[in-house]
Amino acid sequence: MKKMILRNDRVEGGKTIRFLTFDKPDSAANTFDAATLEALEAELEAVETDPAVHAVIFTSAKEHIFIAGADLGLLAKGGSSPEMLETYLRKGQELFNRIAGLTVPTVAAIHGACVGGGYELALACDWRVATDDSHTRIGLPETKLGILPAWGGSTRLPRLVGVPRALDLILGGKTPPARRALRLGLVDEVVPREWLERAALRRVSQGKRRQPGAIKRLFTRAVGAAAARQARPGLEKKTRGHYPAVLKALEVVAHGADEREVYPSLQRERAAVAELISLPESRNLFHVYLLTERARKLARGAEGRTEAAAVIGAGVMGAGIAQWLSAKGVRVLLRDVDAERVGAGMGRIRKLYEEAVRRHALTRQQAREGLDLISPAGFAARPARIPLIIEAATEQLALKRQIFEALDAEADEGALLATNTSALPVGELAQVARRHVGRVVGFHFFNPVHRMPLVELVIPEGTTPEARAEALHWVQRIGKLPVVVADRPGFLVNRVLLPYLLEAARAFAEGLSATEVDEAMLAFGMPMGPLRLADEVGLDVALHVAQTLAAAYPERMQIPPLLPKLVEAGLLGRKVGRGFYLHTGAKGPNPEAEALRGEVGTVPTVGGTRSRMVFRMLDEAARCLEEGVVEAPEDVDFGMVMGTGFPPFRGGPLRHADALGVARVVEEMLALNLKPCSRLCEMAAKGDRFYEDTE
Repeated sequence: MKKMILRNDRVEGGKTIRFLTFDKPDSAANTFDAATLEALEAELEAVETDPAVHAVIFTSAKEHIFIAGADLGLLAKGGSSPEMLETYLRKGQELFNRIAGLTVPTVAAIHGACVGGGYELALACDWRVATDDSHTRIGLPETKLGILPAWGGSTRLPRLVGVPRALDLILGGKTPPARRALRLGLVDEVVPREWLERAALRRVSQGKRRQPGAIKRLFTRAVGAAAARQARPGLEKKTRGHYPAVLKALEVVAHGADEREVYPSLQRERAAVAELISLPESRNLFHVYLLTERARKLARGAEGRTEAAAVIGAGVMGAGIAQWLSAKGVRVLLRDVDAERVGAGMGRIRKLYEEAVRRHALTRQQAREGLDLISPAGFAARPARIPLIIEAATEQLALKRQIFEALDAEADEGALLATNTSALPVGELAQVARRHVGRVVGFHFFNPVHRMPLVELVIPEGTTPEARAEALHWVQRIGKLPVVVADRPGFLVNRVLLPYLLEAARAFAEGLSATEVDEAMLAFGMPMGPLRLADEVGLDVALHVAQTLAAAYPERMQIPPLLPKLVEAGLLGRKVGRGFYLHTGAKGPNPEAEALRGEVGTVPTVGGTRSRMVFRMLDEAARCLEEGVVEAPEDVDFGMVMGTGFPPFRGGPLRHADALGVARVVEEMLALNLKPCSRLCEMAAKGDRFYEDTE
């Protein structure tokens, strides 16, 4: 049986240093499953009973991960077995307490992701050193799963960095990169990867870490109570009661800071998780996490060359794609029709790299290396010997056809041709690629590319299995999350989102204020109201997408006459300072937009409008599944959560339909004069659900 933890003793300066290296067999990540906890217990017993050991250094053999935390599959199952959950949580706490109680100095030598239970182990050590690698991120993201750190994180982090800073990190579920983590006090030192072991040995030579004195402990307790009182009103306003784990974490951290011993706080951590994990919000957040892991595994086993790519078009999207590719170590040929446009694109890319450095997402050296991987070129440059070519021109089908005709002649026959489009038919572009039959796909990146994790991978009819696998491999290679969709108008995300936006515009045209419409959906849990979102996207862009989809689905995607009026009046949203809202000067609802709607009749209610907007999304999501745009409910929900911010605590539109009850959805849609699709009606008649675990 392969070992979970590798032991290696080394004599340094006459003292035996024990290296304990986590290396979970047959897994890319280290997690604390039951077997790993048993292995850790055995290693701690060996240290405690061996007087020859003078120090312990914890490391990882994984390429990009130190320890990714608890076994979330096991943790999720714990929601249905309180006894198993209590045993699991108590075991982890006891082991980390033993690490904290060792009489020899301990160091966590961190390379790669050190999050959740992984960082809680590091917190139990005397010292923490980390690499400056871009994969090294450190923190406690548990509140994003609807729970809280319960292996000592909620107790020890405030004692390390202070209550206000600990609250900011824990409540936000933040996992900052290494240099940012150093500034926050999460680690003691950041070094290049090749110096990590040397830095750990240097910390060992400093001995045990001194514990804070009585005055500092008193100060921590006083600050804890004050910070909790100050934070609560803002949190309640921000979460609107949808994320109970955040308020529970605030309570646990504040109480824990007020206690001299850690044990009462640890007990409170366990009790809080036991309470939270059975809530629907937590179950849905775990569901979204598992969907994310599912998306990461779609490309597993696929192969293909991924060392170079060409991006055709240096506008906002093209520059964003080129910057992202180069940041992931891909050589990029950036091409446009003339040097001026390519130069403007390179300027955008430089700004993106500068922003990444400011956010500590990249070091200056990494930013320089990324820029060096981009070769700006004029239109005459041939993309020879480049395995992936991404066209990122303006959303005009005729223009894209011209570009694909040229690319088909220029590119190597084995190249994969991709278009970045949000709604245009990829199959029509594939028809002109006569040398690349079956090797044309759609890569729908979301804007801004460097912030949005999702890529809709559009597979037109006739795509070869090899090309599909290569495309998935590329998405995985550059660290994006794919959802595979069929080549239908609007694909998945825009198709489900558009009826919602049109319903919002219709409610505004009928007399509701922009604030009322947006507030209705903010209360539902959306991160941004629909009219504010339309302003951010650009009303002209929204209208263009609406016209494309209205032509495909005229019976239910009818454009309110007010929307073209707003565009004709130049009210295009944030980019011009005016849309549904004013974005400069006296910010707020835009009187010009209100004036354009003319006289209104009966004004709809806010509650009725919210129901119509939500049900339009649920219905269109079910239609996408019914028509084979995606293969499974999981694809719909994952795409909408990652692509639009559909409230993750609701699990996605189809999981939300299950929570409401499909029969109730159909009944209420009919009452609102909305026509549910046949899939929903059939499910309602049979009492079916989209998921088996949502009863």
